[in-house]
Amino acid sequence: MREYQVAIKRTIERPWTTMEPLRLGNVPKGLGTPTFYCTVSYKEEPYLEEEPYLLLCLYGSQSYFADARIWHQWLVVGFGSYIYFLSLEKPSQQIFWNIVYFCTLYPAGEYLLATSIGKVLCFDRDTQLLWYSEEVSMDGVSISSVQDDRILVLAECPPCYDPLGRGPFLLSLHTGKIIE
Repeated sequence: MREYQVAIKRTIERPWTTMEPLRLGNVPKGLGTPTFYCTVSYKEEPYLEEEPYLLLCLYGSQSYFADARIWHQWLVVGFGSYIYFLSLEKPSQQIFWNIVYFCTLYPAGEYLLATSIGKVLCFDRDTQLLWYSEEVSMDGVSISSVQDDRILVLAECPPCYDPLGRGPFLLSLHTGKIIE
């Protein structure tokens, strides 16, 4: 069974520079330098060396954040306004979701949580969007932990800058609703 490793990088070198990349995002006609690179390597057995598997070039000038994870049978990449689910067996098979402004990915067992500038989103193993929270911040959201059926969330900006005035709070893992 293959064990995959994934990394987001600003620069790459050999052997990655010799590979034909898969390009995602707002790819310019002249290609140019991507905002981020995503490298995926694998090992067939624990004692073997890692082998390069896939190179992604991620384009998007508005992309301050990028994250990539191996989650079940998917390579999940978030950057810019999108979350991409790429099949590990056939990376050209993609499903993507526009979430306006991507921040971070949080695998949570059977669910994949993602944050945007103002919301938390929840996907299932089939890449279906199960729910998204109400607007919980105006400058980024982070997830501290997932315990039982609760998600501990933090609005990234100081409360004095956030009209919602949120500090840490809880969301239901099953509905995305705020738990009082």
